[in-house]
Amino acid sequence: MRGQSRAGDMIHYTCDRCHRSLDPQDDLRYVVKLEAYAAMEPLEVDQAEDDRDHLVEIQEIIERLEAGQSPEVGQDVYQKQRFDLCPDCYRKYIRNPLGNEVAAEFGFSPN
Repeated sequence: MRGQSRAGDMIHYTCDRCHRSLDPQDDLRYVVKLEAYAAMEPLEVDQAEDDRDHLVEIQEIIERLEAGQSPEVGQDVYQKQRFDLCPDCYRKYIRNPLGNEVAAEFGFSPN
């Protein structure tokens, strides 16, 4: 909740893109949630490997990440973010969610 702050009992929102203040009573606000994770293809394993308890191995990896033993790996493997956007910034985001450079379209007359 980056675009949210509290002052007393009132909640104030700010657009995370343009930093415009958003009134929760009067302004429309959009919430964009992003989840990114490393997509790993399953390894081909032989029959002897099938006896391993993969859930235990995954739990051990998660525990090491939570213990802070390798925070840079955690960021590379999984991230979850939340953004508050005003209507203008939301429309810009929806048109171009990956932020790709948009080439200018030229209107040439037929000669």
